[in-house]
Amino acid sequence: MAIDLELFPSTNPNPVLSVTNDCTVLYSNKAGETLLHEWGVAVGEKLPSYIEGVVKNVVSLNKPEKIKVETGKGVYLVGFYPVPEEKRVNIYGFDISDWREFEEKLPESEAGEVANLDLTDIIDVPAIQALMDNFYRLVHIPVGLIDLKGNILAGVAWQDICTKFHRINPETCKNCVESDIKLSVGVPPGKFKLYMCKNNMWDVATPVMVGGKHVANIFSGQFFFEDEPVDYELFRSQARKYGFNEEEYIAAFEKVPRLSKESVNKKMAFFVKLASILSQLSYSNFKLSQSLAKSDILVDKLEKNRADFDRAQAVGNIGSWRLDVRKNELTWSDENHHIFGVQKGIPLTYETFLSKVHPDDREYVDRKWKIGLEGEPYDIEHRIIVDGKIKWVREKAYIEFDKDGMVTGGFGITQDITERKKAEEALKRAHDSLEAKVKERTSELEKAYESLMEEERRLSEAQKLSHIGNWDWNLATDEMYWSDEMCRIFGCVPQKLFHTYRELLNFTHPEDRSYVDNSIKSALTGKSFSIDHRIISVDGEERIVHAQGKVVFDETESPIRLRGTIQDITDRKKAEEKIRILADAVESSNDAIVTEYFDGTITSWNKTAEHIYGYSAEEILGKNVSILEPDNLKGEIKKIIEKVKHGEKVHHYRTLRLKKDGTMTNVSITYSPVFDASGKLIAISAIARDITEQINAERLLVKAEEARKKEIHHRIKNNLQVISSLLDLQAEKFRSRKYAKDVEVLNAFKESQDRVMSIALIHKELHEGKRTDTLNFSAYLERLVENLFQTYRVGNVNTSLNIELEENIFFDMDVAVPLGIIINELVSNSLKYAFLGRDNGKIQIKLRKENSVKHADKEQGRTKENYNVTDFTLIVSDNGTGISEEFNIEDSSSLGLQLVEVLVDQLGGKIELKRGSGTEFVIRFKVPVQN
Repeated sequence: MAIDLELFPSTNPNPVLSVTNDCTVLYSNKAGETLLHEWGVAVGEKLPSYIEGVVKNVVSLNKPEKIKVETGKGVYLVGFYPVPEEKRVNIYGFDISDWREFEEKLPESEAGEVANLDLTDIIDVPAIQALMDNFYRLVHIPVGLIDLKGNILAGVAWQDICTKFHRINPETCKNCVESDIKLSVGVPPGKFKLYMCKNNMWDVATPVMVGGKHVANIFSGQFFFEDEPVDYELFRSQARKYGFNEEEYIAAFEKVPRLSKESVNKKMAFFVKLASILSQLSYSNFKLSQSLAKSDILVDKLEKNRADFDRAQAVGNIGSWRLDVRKNELTWSDENHHIFGVQKGIPLTYETFLSKVHPDDREYVDRKWKIGLEGEPYDIEHRIIVDGKIKWVREKAYIEFDKDGMVTGGFGITQDITERKKAEEALKRAHDSLEAKVKERTSELEKAYESLMEEERRLSEAQKLSHIGNWDWNLATDEMYWSDEMCRIFGCVPQKLFHTYRELLNFTHPEDRSYVDNSIKSALTGKSFSIDHRIISVDGEERIVHAQGKVVFDETESPIRLRGTIQDITDRKKAEEKIRILADAVESSNDAIVTEYFDGTITSWNKTAEHIYGYSAEEILGKNVSILEPDNLKGEIKKIIEKVKHGEKVHHYRTLRLKKDGTMTNVSITYSPVFDASGKLIAISAIARDITEQINAERLLVKAEEARKKEIHHRIKNNLQVISSLLDLQAEKFRSRKYAKDVEVLNAFKESQDRVMSIALIHKELHEGKRTDTLNFSAYLERLVENLFQTYRVGNVNTSLNIELEENIFFDMDVAVPLGIIINELVSNSLKYAFLGRDNGKIQIKLRKENSVKHADKEQGRTKENYNVTDFTLIVSDNGTGISEEFNIEDSSSLGLQLVEVLVDQLGGKIELKRGSGTEFVIRFKVPVQN
């Protein structure tokens, strides 16, 4: 038989019962057990005679009645309402223990109600816990929600030094609670307070207000400031004072994060906003709870007729309905008509109802109703269309059967939950906004974030297919049931149905055993627990699990059972650690790390980027990266992005960027692609380094080096010219002497002068060509030979010169100087000796490259240095009188030819003398050029 009094949930704080006309109790919610206990009966039994008389009177008169019932827990106004078509009576009880006081002080009582309020009644603690878990997973900031009695309602990632030491020891735990309660008082709404807890670590708190009353705090801690000295001796003394293992305690102390004041201010700005949202939602829930309480009182207080019930439905936005399946007739209460926007008096059918359902939800609602007719529970949420607007409703139905078990119809409720859905959507938007901000601040950008999201998606899908292990501990028998999945988590094969609590502790990591045991035992006082700890499986593997549980009490409020779940979260913890390490690395990088979409929109911006460019993350995120381009470089970044999109590598690209203050800065940027988990290119990463000082230093160094080398070449040239002048003066001295008939000495000075001028000419070419390391040998050679011809022109008027050179042959000083002297010696010899007594002499000089090969110096099988080696051939020839067959260059007494042989050997080359119609010297040498 359907029970229509389940219009109100079984968790209704007021008694709800139903009895047959012969006074047999059919149904009672939890609160109704108080009346049954007072009357000495249970469900299925008959009411006592003095109550039976009231029921029979209500049935015979078909008229409701009320009585006052005093119990050990309070005074109730109990109403009896006949339901003749069902042959039963519904009983509703309302606690009126403080009715008069409520009537007199209703407007002024709100503050008192808030003061006595249990915060868990108006705050969705699991939802807040989930929000904190998700927030910590992304940004790794510990947080907790604690009421003014020191009760921890929600929290995540508290430091080991707190959870494993301070909260375990009675004395230090007392310090923690006193710090949470006393040191956090007096903080105005919208502000936060920084204070040193009594265990000597920093905490930050911001208040949660409900109706102007301070009811809880959002805490974040524990930490030290990065610029404050850390007193190790203080914490060692604490370890000794409270009996902690000093080594483990100091290890936990060293894990306490060091934060900057700026990061503390930023994260507390978020927590202040979160506290404001909680305050608003909590106050709304409180007002709603208060409104519902007033509605319940009004239902009791007003007339005993159907209008009261309709009014209560209107206040609670709950309508009722009944469907006769055989006749397809649908009956709605006034509130149901209001919810669906259908005027009263219009014939209603199941199809009428279905037509009001949102088209996208219609198939789902119809399918659930048909399944409900087969016995499945019908309790769904869906959308409806009313006056062109979308509403959300909750539908709950109870199917009715005739005596033959055939479905006759259904009775149910419709609750307008549109406002609740809007609140959920607002909270979701706030949560999504938070995720977006965290996403923007993760530095390896979209790739790491999308990878994490993909892993979470896969984990979520895996959780749907997998089982979370559960256990059930009978405190009286010490028997503990373990599910198969729980056994598999611990690595043991399911062999027996029951285990013991001691077996559970044996699997717990020795260092966590006391913590787990204390958490479970504290649950026996009525507190549920939700903790993370380590286990050692049968095969010796260390795993991390999330454990939670709640105690079950009997009617005397004594604990009889403890139930809980175990979930393996090892992989998730490892992923969180990777993300934390990655985020830390990006934030601490000395380079500016920026992520931008293909259209140039900036999506992430680390601390160094703020320092280099002058923009804070709040100022720059969402703007186009072209804001950093100088006017003369507009469009440069767009071109680079296109290159990266097409697979080109852009490393250490030097350019100018415009800072916030309008000044320019030199940067070296490496652009890289960012891919999502599927390998799709989604963004561009730009890692920039400020090289302004480096470039300035390079410019100064280049200028200094150029000035130094020019000065050296200038001085060398001048010095060589001085040497040449001295030799010339010396020659003049010999020339003025009477006995200087033999020109041998003069020739010696003249030859030396030629050689010095050859070297001086090299430095002159280097200086005039503004090169400091290599010489255009082709141009130098033409000038050298021109000087020689001018020097030895006398007697060689008809001598001609033919030069065949490759253009732009460059040699360094080690090659140019000896090669210049070699040519000086050979050409001057031809001019002096080859054409004596002859006309129409001809001198030819050829210099060409032969080929290039790769060489490698190898040491122990590994390449040490790589060189490109070019073979060159120099040919100096004349058509003069030639050299006799007896002449051997190795045994020559000529100083000039001896000098040539020495210089060829210095170049690592070989010289060959050819005799024919004149003289030809062929010199082959190699010029190595290091890569």
